[in-house]
Amino acid sequence: MNESAVFAKNWSSIVLWGGLIFLFGYWFFGFDGITFSDDVYYLLAGRDFWEGKMATNDYHFSSRWGAYIPAGLIVHLFGMNPHWASAISLFAYLITFILLFRLQSGKEGKFVFSIWMLTQVYLLHFLTKVYPDALLVLCVAFVVFASTFRFQKPFLAALGIIIGFFVGMVTKETMVLLGTFPILILYFDWRSKKLSFSFLGYLIALGATVILLYLAYFWWKFGDPFYRISSINAGHYVSEFTYADKGWKSMLIRLSYLPITTFVERIYWPWIVFSIAGIWNALKTKKPIDLEFSLAFLSLLIGFWFMSSTLELYNPIYLNPRHLIMIVPILAFLIGSGWKTWKTNPKMKWTIMSLMILGVTISVFQNDWKTAAFQGVLAVLLFLPKSNWQLASFSLVLIGPAILAIQYQKELKDYQNLINELNRELLSTENQSPILVNNFIYFSREVLIPNQNLTGKKLIPIESADSLIGTAPEEIRVFIYKYYQHAYPQEEEDIRPLESLLEPSYQMQEGQVDGQIEIQVYRRRD
Repeated sequence: MNESAVFAKNWSSIVLWGGLIFLFGYWFFGFDGITFSDDVYYLLAGRDFWEGKMATNDYHFSSRWGAYIPAGLIVHLFGMNPHWASAISLFAYLITFILLFRLQSGKEGKFVFSIWMLTQVYLLHFLTKVYPDALLVLCVAFVVFASTFRFQKPFLAALGIIIGFFVGMVTKETMVLLGTFPILILYFDWRSKKLSFSFLGYLIALGATVILLYLAYFWWKFGDPFYRISSINAGHYVSEFTYADKGWKSMLIRLSYLPITTFVERIYWPWIVFSIAGIWNALKTKKPIDLEFSLAFLSLLIGFWFMSSTLELYNPIYLNPRHLIMIVPILAFLIGSGWKTWKTNPKMKWTIMSLMILGVTISVFQNDWKTAAFQGVLAVLLFLPKSNWQLASFSLVLIGPAILAIQYQKELKDYQNLINELNRELLSTENQSPILVNNFIYFSREVLIPNQNLTGKKLIPIESADSLIGTAPEEIRVFIYKYYQHAYPQEEEDIRPLESLLEPSYQMQEGQVDGQIEIQVYRRRD
C-alpha cells in the first residue's frame, strides 16, 4: 500500500488528532491573561472551596458550583495560576470535539466540521479563561449527543440528557437557553410516529428526581426551595444592560434587529449562515443526528433571542457574545452536514451569498472593515470552481484570523509586562509607598499577585484616591494599566481627575511608560 493510500485510509484519525493538537497548542500558546472580571471571582471561590472557606450564599455566582469547583481543584493542587486553571476549559473543548467528530459523517464532513469549530475567535478566546460559558460548550454538546441514541438506549439517553442539563444549570443558568430542546425532539418524534415511551418515561422520572433533590437541598440549606431562583432574580438588577426599564422602543430594538447586528459584529454570522444548508436539509429529510443538531440550534437561538433575565418581569437577556460560544460546535456540525447541499443546490448557494452580503453591509455601517472583508472573502469563495481548492481556501481564510488573534490579544493586553512591572513595584525594597492602581487591578490583586499578602496591601484603587491623599503619605506612586481604555473605559472618570487631585499637595517627580504600563511618582510638597 503506497503512502497516499495509507494517508487516505487514516484521514479521519489525522484530522481528529490534528484538531486535538490544535486545541492544545492554542491553549498553551494563546494565553493572554485574565479578564479582570468574573473569572477572578471563580478562581478565588474555587480556591476557597477546596480550603473549606467557601459557602453558597445569596450571591447567584456562589450557586454556580461547576464554574469554580473544578477550576478550584487545579488552583488547590498547583497554586494560583490562571493559565493552568483554564485547563478545565481545554478539557471541555477537547471532549466536545471528540463527541461531535464521532457523530459527523464522511471524511469531508469531519474535516469541514473541524475547521469551522476550531476557528471561531470568541470560542478560542475563552479556551484560556476560567469562565462557565466554556464548560457549557460541553454540557450543550453532551445533551445533544445523548439524544441521538434515545431509540437504541432510552435509559442511557435520558440519563445523559439530565446529567448534561443538571451540570449545565449548576455551572451557569444560561443553560436554560437549551430548555426547549427536549420538547422539540419529543414533538418531532410524535409527529413522525416514532415517539419512544420508554425514553419519555425515563426522561420525566429522572428529570423530576433531580429537580426535587436540587430544590430539597436549598430548602434544607436556606429554608426556601426556590432560593436560587430568588438569588438569580436579585442578581439581575436594572442597569445599562437591561431593556424593560427603558421603554418600548428599547424593547423593540432588542427583539427585532439587535440580535442580528450582534451576530455580525461578534463574527457569529458566517457560522449561522453557512449552517442554513444543514438545517434546511435536516428539517426536510428528518435525517437522524442532523435533526437533533438542527433542533438544538433552534432552541438556543430562540432562547438567546427571547429569554428573560428574570422571572419577576419580562426583560430580554443582554446579548453578551460570550453566551453564544456554546452554539459554535452545534453550528460547525451543521455546516459539515450541509456542506455538499449548498454546493449542489444553486438556490441555497445564492441564499447563503445574499445573507453574507447582508452581513458585509451591516459591518460597513458599523465601520468594521475587517469583519466586512472577512465576510466578503467567504462569500466570494462560494463560487470557486474546484472543490479541493475551495475547501483549502476556506480553511486558510478561517484559520488565518484565529492564529493572528493570539498575537493581537497579547499585544493589546501586554499581560506579562503587567505582571512583571506590578511585582517589581511591590517587591522593591526601596519603595514602601502606597500605589494607586486601576480599580479592576485592585479587584484582581489576589489573582495577579498571589502569596503576597503583605505587599498587596500597598495597592489602593484609584476610586479611593481622595481617602489616600487625606492620609498625607510622603510619596504616592500611580500605576496605570492603559488596557482599561479598551476593556473598562468607564475608569476614565477616576483617572482623568487624578492629576488635579494630587497637584495641590503633591508634585510629580518622575514618570515612565512601558507598553501598556504608565508609572508616575508624586512626592508631598513641603
